[in-house]
Amino acid sequence: MPDIRRAEVTDQPIDHELLVRSVSRPEAGATSLFLGTVRDNDPHAEGGVVALDYTCHPSAYVLIGEIATRVLEQADPDGACAAALAHRVGHLVVGDTAFAVAVSSAHRALAMDVCGRLVEEVKRSLPVWKQQFEADGSYRWSGL
Repeated sequence: MPDIRRAEVTDQPIDHELLVRSVSRPEAGATSLFLGTVRDNDPHAEGGVVALDYTCHPSAYVLIGEIATRVLEQADPDGACAAALAHRVGHLVVGDTAFAVAVSSAHRALAMDVCGRLVEEVKRSLPVWKQQFEADGSYRWSGL
């Protein structure tokens, strides 16, 4: 059974240090951390980006755990990793953390690989949509 310590969609600020602490174990010599933060630019934006509003389908609160379980079952069949992840919804400004993943294992290669796979699969599969607000007052949607 995969060791998922946390898997949540939340409207509260993400505490990445809590995620790291939650996967800390005596046998783990490596912890990989991914932080996805709101940036002030986008190649598709006319000007600067000032904020994002993330919304999600009601199923996202459960699906994030199912996605994490599926990824760990495939990428870590021996159960050597512990993982914790959180995706934010609501209004975020430049610099806020929108998505965080922490994975620990005995060795760095596995921790980094599983962390990357979790990031990609959550980004691909979790029903979350982003409304991006730009400096000129315009906005655009993505992930629909």
